[in-house]
Amino acid sequence: MPKLFTKSAFNQAVECPMRAYYYRNGKEYAYHYAGPDGIAEVGDQFGALACIYEGVPSENIIQRGGANPIEAQAKSIADTLELLRKENVDIGEAAFATDKFLVYVDILHKRGDELKIIEVKSKCIGANESPYKFDEKGNISSDYLEKILDVTFQKYVILQFIKTHSEFSHLKVHASLMLVNSDAECDVDSLSSLLQIKFTDGGHREIECAPDIHERLKGENRIDRMIDVDDVCNKIIADEIPNIKEDWFDGCFVKFVEKVADMYVNNRKDYCNCRFSAQCFKCPFYADEGQKDSKGNVLQNGRAECFQNLFGVDIVGKALINETKGGIGNGGLSTSLKNGAWLEKKKFLLSDIDENEYVPTENATPEAFQKRAALSNNDLRYLHVHSTKTGCNEPTFLKEAAKAEMSKWNYPLHFIDFETYQGAVPLFKGNHPNEEIAYQFSHHIAYEDGTFKHAGDFISLESGKFPNFEFVRELKRQLEKDNGDIFRYDIHENNILNAIRVQLINSNEPDKDDLVRFIEDITHGGKKNKKTGLHDCDGARDMKDLKVITQKYFYHPSMGSSNSIKQVMPAILHSDPYFREKYGDDMDPYHNLPSLDVFAEDVKKEGNAFPADFDDSDVWNADKQINKGGISKLDYVLLQAGRFNKLHTEAIRRASLKYCELDTLSMVRIWEYFKILTK
Repeated sequence: MPKLFTKSAFNQAVECPMRAYYYRNGKEYAYHYAGPDGIAEVGDQFGALACIYEGVPSENIIQRGGANPIEAQAKSIADTLELLRKENVDIGEAAFATDKFLVYVDILHKRGDELKIIEVKSKCIGANESPYKFDEKGNISSDYLEKILDVTFQKYVILQFIKTHSEFSHLKVHASLMLVNSDAECDVDSLSSLLQIKFTDGGHREIECAPDIHERLKGENRIDRMIDVDDVCNKIIADEIPNIKEDWFDGCFVKFVEKVADMYVNNRKDYCNCRFSAQCFKCPFYADEGQKDSKGNVLQNGRAECFQNLFGVDIVGKALINETKGGIGNGGLSTSLKNGAWLEKKKFLLSDIDENEYVPTENATPEAFQKRAALSNNDLRYLHVHSTKTGCNEPTFLKEAAKAEMSKWNYPLHFIDFETYQGAVPLFKGNHPNEEIAYQFSHHIAYEDGTFKHAGDFISLESGKFPNFEFVRELKRQLEKDNGDIFRYDIHENNILNAIRVQLINSNEPDKDDLVRFIEDITHGGKKNKKTGLHDCDGARDMKDLKVITQKYFYHPSMGSSNSIKQVMPAILHSDPYFREKYGDDMDPYHNLPSLDVFAEDVKKEGNAFPADFDDSDVWNADKQINKGGISKLDYVLLQAGRFNKLHTEAIRRASLKYCELDTLSMVRIWEYFKILTK
């Protein structure tokens, strides 16, 4: 069988047709997935739940995996045809194919002559939120547009299938979209654990539903929302929505789909199909220098190929103006230098940009910078472009301005960092989909004399135990001992505490009033008043944002355009002789964190308190490092489902504590750097 154009390939093609080509040849081209680890598996859980909601029998769920992909594909198509011959049937993963196309429909209902296709997505929508709206010109706007396009493509393929199969020519097709209802309250205990994520020997994942799941769900609230998108799909296929027709499909949906499918099936490069735009700089099909696959083969760079073939520009190893990492960031692009203007002038590299369009030469001297009260976004853009063009590796630090800021701080200083989870399928009874779960924090204290210590932490990984309220109790206990200033890095901690505040208000916790008052004291909420700089509700001890403070007073070329703490901390360690001497070669502590097997070996040495009481080799990854955002979505779900044995659960717990502690230690390092340089 030929390689057929699937909905995954279509989703790539609507961004740019060449992406579909690189996706087809994924073994040869590097691909950088931008989503959080585990998001696909958590989405699979909602997909399995949708089948239960819609009454799809397990025997009617078409199995897609297999040792031989071609044979598995042919069997999926044949099984679907057999089920379609029934008068009434409900099918999961129904496969429809033509000479060019192949789609797997999440849920298919056949009732006589009617086919209802349901595309299931684990994206949340409010119960009363409008999924799309049209303006007076007939243009559509929607936060769910990509999902609507996805189901539109499926409907188009099924219509083509019907045309070529006379026995099904009488069928009518209706399209729907199933999303997660963020306003629904889950009244099933440990719902997520009833949908176990399993991995086969070939690495294929599947969801194993609990034997009693139908009984457990009977009469309980559903957490989905069904949306009829059939009319919108018809309009898209008929090119009746102006902005969709022009912006996404070059004037004609059918011609676009047929043309790209032809290129895909015949595995033909055609750069004439490129939809060149600012998004090209963020194309995920790029290779880091020397990047190899698991077998040691050097991977190709699709993004670089496009620039070379379209414009004759070699971008390998060079900084692009607006790539995901290293491009012009720090608050967005200035209005005078939008991407469109750069592209028209064929300015693709940071070295093509005149940094003095951000800051005039006379205002860009070291002396002029030191007179500033803070670094503006344009200052940061200037410094980034200038360092890229000149190779300058010197930091910029506004000493006097930083000193003035620090003189207002109340000691001792508290640095906190949270680790949290959000998932479409609630882990705990009473929760809403995507409700915030705060399972861990770390806390460092710094004193005016320059000393500091790791003052405490909290972690709760116990299966079935909702951690949020105990999380706040312990945070309150650790922070209420004095009135020192509290620091977070970015807005996450403020948002989490505000979310838990709402949970507490709606709870029956005996101490909820005290906990709510504590949260209100150290957070802010509502909109910011431009004149006063205050929010609708500013707590007396509102946490300070160290990320904002750092961005105001410090820049190092090694940070590029990022103010992530994982970029700032190594930059600070590298930029001062005191730190290099004090901390030696440990200049990137995040990458030097041990893998899980090291933690597991340390646990073993301590005795038998944490035995390997069952085999969890299907989910345990000994080589994994917890060094990016804490425990992954997938591993947290597996922990809640009790899928790791006691030994490995303890190893993950210790690795997560070490990682979170490093986040607050990094904040201390920034404070220490500021303190030393301002004397």
